[in-house]
Amino acid sequence: MRQLIRTRLYVFLAILLPLIFASMAFYMFRGSGKQDAPMSVALSAALMGMWSSTLLGSGNAITRLRLMQLLEPLVASPRSTFLVTLPFAIATSSLGVYGLLVTLGWSAVLFDMPLHLEHPMLFFVAVPVTVVALGMLGLLMASAFILYPTAQSLANFFEFPVWMLSGMLVPISTLPDPVQKISYLLAPTWGVKALTGAAVGNGSAAEAIGMCLLLTCVYLAITLLLQRRFEWLARSSGTLALQ
Repeated sequence: MRQLIRTRLYVFLAILLPLIFASMAFYMFRGSGKQDAPMSVALSAALMGMWSSTLLGSGNAITRLRLMQLLEPLVASPRSTFLVTLPFAIATSSLGVYGLLVTLGWSAVLFDMPLHLEHPMLFFVAVPVTVVALGMLGLLMASAFILYPTAQSLANFFEFPVWMLSGMLVPISTLPDPVQKISYLLAPTWGVKALTGAAVGNGSAAEAIGMCLLLTCVYLAITLLLQRRFEWLARSSGTLALQ
């Protein structure tokens, strides 16, 4: 966390970017005449910024370890690199909690959004669950960085698709049926449902929290297997230190 808050890029992604998204969304909805819940708009904007910072931070965690020449001894040691990279992923997504609070306050002050939660207890449970879910998905994508140093460029591609598929940018119901099935395999989808359901009462927040936790556990298992496999391939090929 101390490393991240000293980096201007992460501060921008986690705090300022959601405010920009929220402002644009509120002005667009006001001009269109639609009656979407202001709380849903603010939460979606905050989660978009949270995912951006998580995706970049999770990938850069391994990249920074490689540049500091720490990745080689970590991979060579008996302990799994998962224990080293997990805190980076959780820290980057945790910064989004501050962005979430700032976005809600920004929306309340500038756009007269009522700060009312239908199910406060479920909302405060859904926040850490969503944070962990985003962190695990980012770490799952970042696992390939151990073996492929240039994979960071590919990871940046997944920023917009996850916004779209998880319901942060548009409602999932507007997507084609085959695409909706993919959406339900993403833990952030259920995180969005849990937060908005607990905030505005338009869905089963408890069920969404459960699904989010289940998929997070699946991501955890897949990430452990992938990192173990990539560690073995990196040791056998001897290309870990290549830039």
